[in-house]
Parts: sequence; C-alpha cells; structure tokens
Amino acid sequence: MHAVRANEVRPTELICSNLADAEANAAALSQDPGVLAAAVTRFTVDSPGTRSCVALYVGGTRQAVPYVSDDRRIYSSGWKV
Repeated sequence: MHAVRANEVRPTELICSNLADAEANAAALSQDPGVLAAAVTRFTVDSPGTRSCVALYVGGTRQAVPYVSDDRRIYSSGWKV
C-alpha cells in the first residue's frame, strides 16, 4: 500500500499479508491530511513484473481502477498538475 500526496512520490508504506487488511489500511490512510489517495498493489516477492493495482481509495471511498480524479490531482506519480 502507498499514499499519493501532492508534489511527493511516496514509496510503499505498508506490506500486508492479506487483502482485507491492506484495503482497510488504505481506506484509513486516504483520509489523512495531505493524502490525495491510497493505493493497494498486489505483487509476488522475487517475481519481477507481477505487480498490479488492486484498489484505490480517495477520502475513504474505494474507487474504480484505473481512476483519474475529477480535479486531475491524482496520478500514479503523485504529482499535482
């Protein structure tokens, strides 16, 4: 799971062993001040190329993936335009 913040590219913030915990943490993180969104990504350790986006939360609400905010501030790079 990682956060998308304005003008800041964030690394992985938390690794969870199950999807339910990852999504619950992302929903909570997406409501923190300064956080535009929180993303849940699935990957397999030692298996390059297996990473895929599972969920994106904005303001505590799960969004469809892929997702671009109406205000155009949420992109995978975390940069605000």
